[in-house]
Amino acid sequence: MDWLYSAHVLWFLAGAVFLLAEMALPGFVLLFFALGAFAAAFAAWVTLTLGWQIVVFLAVSLAGLGLLRRIFLRVFQGRVSAQADDGHGHGPGAHTDDEATGKAALVTRPITPSVPGEIKFRGSFWRAEATVNIGEGENVVILGQTKHDTGAYNVRPATGEK
Repeated sequence: MDWLYSAHVLWFLAGAVFLLAEMALPGFVLLFFALGAFAAAFAAWVTLTLGWQIVVFLAVSLAGLGLLRRIFLRVFQGRVSAQADDGHGHGPGAHTDDEATGKAALVTRPITPSVPGEIKFRGSFWRAEATVNIGEGENVVILGQTKHDTGAYNVRPATGEK
């Protein structure tokens, strides 16, 4: 029964918990921590020290999150066709193939024409730009990704005209 408390088994169990939590929560983030835990389990199995196990866990988790999350979202959530547009067209700098276009989001940091703010969309926080002032807590419609930053969206208020 001592094998149950060995580092590689504990890392493996942590990875399984992350996978189960990923299925229950939105956002598609915990999968990468599960992968990091499985990599750390392998590191423990080959007898690396706890310090190196933690380094492996963090490196694999963060690298996967940074490099693969966007790709996995596209693969597993699919794309929205141009016909799903809300009829308002695309804003400046919007990409016509962006799956977020026409979707609703919530402003979590105020947006002004000169200072980008932040929105919450599909369980994640994104930088957002607008041509008008939009306050925190207001609903917005995503017009598309900005030209200069694929991690930022152009938005407009959900009510009223562009």
